[in-house]
Amino acid sequence: MFDFLKKKIGGFIDGLTRKEEKKAGEKPPERLPEEVPETRLEPEKEKPVQPTKQKPEIAKPVPEKKPEPKPLLPKLELPKAPKLELPKAKPEKQKSEPEKAKPAPTPKIETKPEIAKPITLQKPVKPKPETSPKRETEVGGGVGGEVGREKEVGEVVVEATKRETQVGVVEPEEKPKERIKLGILGTVKGIITREVEISEGDVKEMLEGLELELLEADVEMGVAEGITQELRGKLIGSKVAKGKLHSFVSGSIRDTLVDVLTNEKSFDIVERVEASEKPVRIMFIGINGAGKTTTIAKVAKLLMNSNKKVVFAAADTFRAAAIEQMSVHADRLGVKVIKRDYGSDPTSVAYDAVNYAKAHGMDAVLIDTAGRQDTNISLINEMKKMRRVIEPDLTIYIGESIAGNAMIEQISSFNREVGVDAVILTKLDCDPKGGTMLSISRATGIPIIYVGVGQKYEDLERFDPSAIASRIVD
Repeated sequence: MFDFLKKKIGGFIDGLTRKEEKKAGEKPPERLPEEVPETRLEPEKEKPVQPTKQKPEIAKPVPEKKPEPKPLLPKLELPKAPKLELPKAKPEKQKSEPEKAKPAPTPKIETKPEIAKPITLQKPVKPKPETSPKRETEVGGGVGGEVGREKEVGEVVVEATKRETQVGVVEPEEKPKERIKLGILGTVKGIITREVEISEGDVKEMLEGLELELLEADVEMGVAEGITQELRGKLIGSKVAKGKLHSFVSGSIRDTLVDVLTNEKSFDIVERVEASEKPVRIMFIGINGAGKTTTIAKVAKLLMNSNKKVVFAAADTFRAAAIEQMSVHADRLGVKVIKRDYGSDPTSVAYDAVNYAKAHGMDAVLIDTAGRQDTNISLINEMKKMRRVIEPDLTIYIGESIAGNAMIEQISSFNREVGVDAVILTKLDCDPKGGTMLSISRATGIPIIYVGVGQKYEDLERFDPSAIASRIVD
């Protein structure tokens, strides 16, 4: 029941709540990338582990090359030693030293003796040459002097790079701190307020889409526009708690639907029969195939459950098997039926039924009429004649809920010609859209009093706008 309309309205509710929840949650995702630069500093501390592993590997070839030129100390002091050791020492020590400079962005690691720790390269050199430690130190001193100078130059470069990196690091660190402070303020405000204000920009496009979806659900155009206008007034500017967005939107739609479905002219047949002069004459009209005869039997069962005595008038003398159908229902319910042959005057049949009810103290006369289109002039005139003679207390239009917007024009046409007091909708359990039901009361001004929801005599329910709206929304 109302599956199509449920999906459309449910989609609107879910879409609006998601949009507002995203709007309320825009600040938290911005805070996450702000904290990322702090975590990026952690892997930089792990980098010095790699050069420490490479240093002992480089230290092994250094002592192997030094003992070979031992007998040729004067020849290898200047030409060969700088060529072999200096090019290898430069990339090794320059790589190791700036790499150590990376994990020290903080001002605490400014001491130079801690940077000079790569002397560990010379420590493994001492134990291996046991014969001439003094000469090695002299050679190391001669060459190491030049290397030391290069170390000093490298340290100056490293210090310059440190200053540059420190300057570069300080600038981006200050910005995220400010953003983090603003983000914290935003979260505190969000925790305190916990409200979202629905703006017109949030609702405009979604309401336009809802209006089109209501039209697809057979809602009359004027009614669809009225529903969206009422929702716009209820939603825009409303401040809602974050956790209650869905319930607020669905509640607003439910209230709007209740307003559309409610009609002050609505009444209960049992109460009207009890309050009116007996017998109460009720004439049922409508088009062919809408289920008039079966609905009349359901109304009779409803009155009989309240200890009311009724009589049937089989005034449909035009349709084949109409009289037999009425007689079958009368036998099942134990109700008296007044009938004549096919082709006889329908007004005379109704007149006889009214006289029988007066004579036997009946509470109500239920008059069945032939189905007819609002464009059939002769049948409309016949109905006018019956109305003049019988003077019914109630004229009830019976129509299918699945008829769509065509039913609005039919009710309006019958109302202009003979007058309609109320509407009973049949086959509501087979209606996937439900738009016709929303349109009748607002478009015609005529109330819906009952709805048929099955084939049994008990399957006639009082039309309750609140229950119907809850079915659609929930």
